[in-house]
Amino acid sequence: MSKYADRPPRHSETSLTTPQQQAILALLREPSVAAAAASAGVGERTLHRWMRLDHFDEAYRLARREAFVQAIGLTQRSSAAAVATLLRIMHDPKATWSARVAAATNVLKFARESIELDDLAQRVVKLERAMTEEAQA
Repeated sequence: MSKYADRPPRHSETSLTTPQQQAILALLREPSVAAAAASAGVGERTLHRWMRLDHFDEAYRLARREAFVQAIGLTQRSSAAAVATLLRIMHDPKATWSARVAAATNVLKFARESIELDDLAQRVVKLERAMTEEAQA
């Protein structure tokens, strides 16, 4: 049994204890709940119990969302280099045919998807304008 198992939240029902905050960080880093519990220095049963608490679950979801947003930002910053790599492979006569075809396929796929997203965004803008005009009429 963990020494933190029955400790109430410090400030209010929605605040997290320091061990709970450490557990959330561990849940983001570790591959399993068991590993996260060990890393945070709490029992696995305690961590599972905390995960059923609304305020803990809400904080954990927010932390996961923030981590995901950071990961998306990193991929966006790296997208130009990724495309340049694909184009280099696609045009490299020393690359295998399968590598060149895979690179070309991915370039075409991304180009098609970007056009589809752009078209979709344009349709959404038009719909929003029409709804605004309708609401004002």
